[in-house]
Amino acid sequence: MTAKVISICNLKGGVGKTTIVMALAEYLAGDTMYGKRVLVIDLDPQCNLTNILMSEDVWFSQFERNKLTLPYLFKQPKDFLSHIKNEDFIAKQDISNIKAKFQSLHLIPSSPMLFEIQEELPEGFYYNLGLKPIDLLKEVINSLSKKYDYVLIDCPPTINKTIKSAFLASNFCILPCTPNRMSIGGLRLILRHIKKFNNENGHNLTSLGTLISRFNVSRANENQLVELIMTSSEFPSIFRTKIAERAQLAKNLDFGEKLTYKQKYGDLYDSLKDFAQEVIQRVK
Repeated sequence: MTAKVISICNLKGGVGKTTIVMALAEYLAGDTMYGKRVLVIDLDPQCNLTNILMSEDVWFSQFERNKLTLPYLFKQPKDFLSHIKNEDFIAKQDISNIKAKFQSLHLIPSSPMLFEIQEELPEGFYYNLGLKPIDLLKEVINSLSKKYDYVLIDCPPTINKTIKSAFLASNFCILPCTPNRMSIGGLRLILRHIKKFNNENGHNLTSLGTLISRFNVSRANENQLVELIMTSSEFPSIFRTKIAERAQLAKNLDFGEKLTYKQKYGDLYDSLKDFAQEVIQRVK
């Protein structure tokens, strides 16, 4: 059995995407939850996901200083694809500040260097490798896919070669959207780019659905926009679960003291568990 590869994306920032990726990974992998084998790939040069899933000291001393973060994988893909160093790029110990046992929860960490390196990627093929940058994540994941049940890719709010590489590597995408006009605009744009990408590359990146996130039910305008998203035929089907806006959660995102799921996610505990179950059902 090979992994289900899911990109989480929207072309509007601030939709709660990184928090959703983190929570989905922790819920899928936790032995008291769903006990799946999960690999997370942080494709965002802002490194928010890396910062909340692993210690900064470990990130620097074991990965960034040794050029084993994701931008260097794109810069020198032969180091990974030769199978000499492929395991070295994967953080396997002490991922997450959840106090739980994981079947496996692993991370390919990012680095701010991705801002620079993604601009330097070749227009054509990597020298002597026979691969374009767009092919890279698919090759990377293919070499690992039998070791995992799920691969989750946290995509930044932009379109470039690295994001297209994520599209090509992925079977599915999840589209978080907050109920505001700008986020809905970002959703429309990402859907347009995915359709264009599929047509140009003979690919079939399929949406698992639109996830309403950072939703405040007490705001009348947000309820109206949720209704718009739910009733419009231009958007993929809406997940039953909606993720509420919770400022308290932000206090528990720093990597540090170990927390239970309920301590970390508070009153989002049940909705995030339901969301993970919906994802499992939709990828079958």
